[in-house]
Amino acid sequence: MEITNESSDHSDTEDIKEVDSIFSSCEHIHSQSLGSKYILDISASSESNPYIAAALSDFDCGIFNLTESGVSKITQLKSHTNKLVGCKFCPGQNRLLYTASTDGTIKLWDLRVLKQSEVCSFKDTTLDQSNVVKSLCSFDVSPCNRLLAAGTDLIDSDVYILFWDVRNIKLLGAYWESHTDDITQIKFHPDNSNKLMSGSTDGLINIYNLLEQCEEDALEECLNTEELVEDLQWFNDGKQYKISCVTSANNLQLWYSDGAEPYKRFNRDEIALKIKKTTENTYIAKAHPVKDSLLVLCGSNGHEGRTLRSLNLSKDHMIPAFQFKENVQKIRSSHINENTGVLITGGEKGILDIWKPNFKVLNNK
Repeated sequence: MEITNESSDHSDTEDIKEVDSIFSSCEHIHSQSLGSKYILDISASSESNPYIAAALSDFDCGIFNLTESGVSKITQLKSHTNKLVGCKFCPGQNRLLYTASTDGTIKLWDLRVLKQSEVCSFKDTTLDQSNVVKSLCSFDVSPCNRLLAAGTDLIDSDVYILFWDVRNIKLLGAYWESHTDDITQIKFHPDNSNKLMSGSTDGLINIYNLLEQCEEDALEECLNTEELVEDLQWFNDGKQYKISCVTSANNLQLWYSDGAEPYKRFNRDEIALKIKKTTENTYIAKAHPVKDSLLVLCGSNGHEGRTLRSLNLSKDHMIPAFQFKENVQKIRSSHINENTGVLITGGEKGILDIWKPNFKVLNNK
């Protein structure tokens, strides 16, 4: 999400005692400065001392290890020639990492190999020398780690979802009829590798059944947000999977997968009121599925972006959850592993912060 560089605003102040009374403090475990680079995306492996991947604004991906003593750098992956749009560890494979870039490639890395060169590179193999490279905007890997999908920017009036079988670097196929603008989000269903969700700056959220043979038959649902889609998540409320959508206007929409309209909306004004900040400075960093619910990271552009707080979805209401007092930057990326209880954030000052939220607090609010 693009975050504006607004100057500190003295109207963006709050009663500290009031904030402390409604937000639980989140334990700050470690902090690691990566220099002057923005941290654009974060992924982490699933073990208790995870590997952390940080996609950086200089086209590299930093690899780190988190232990009880702190964050240590392992290596720097250097191969992409343009902006990284994401990084993601393979499901169930804690040493295999995918990175994707606007250079039109997704690269697979094996962190067990000391010489850091990619294992393979996935790209549009149908291109010849006269074709324009399809710049990637988003990507995901299926839960079974068999299928890669990537959304592209708008290219000569067309936009694509590209598919690869991870066992074969050749392009498996593509969709190009369901969206009309940049595909900003690609998300496989957490429990079903044959179900895919895409979101776009055309305002649409599309849901596909990949078992169907053609795109027209595969498109099961088309949800119109009427705003630019920035972040999509599947989340489980304990009964069924639903969809959260953060828009470019910093509004949050909640959808049933077959809904004609959102079953709940939280606009920027409401979010700002909940985190005790002014509307014009408030932004939504990301929504994270946790504990059969949704944890929404929110911040303020005022005061150098130091304010970071979170709200928790409880019975279709947003209630205050955590505040992150040691945060000093505007957040551009985050990753959460509820199993290990670790939250990782990164932002515009190039700082990797490790937090330990007490999720038991959410049950008592």
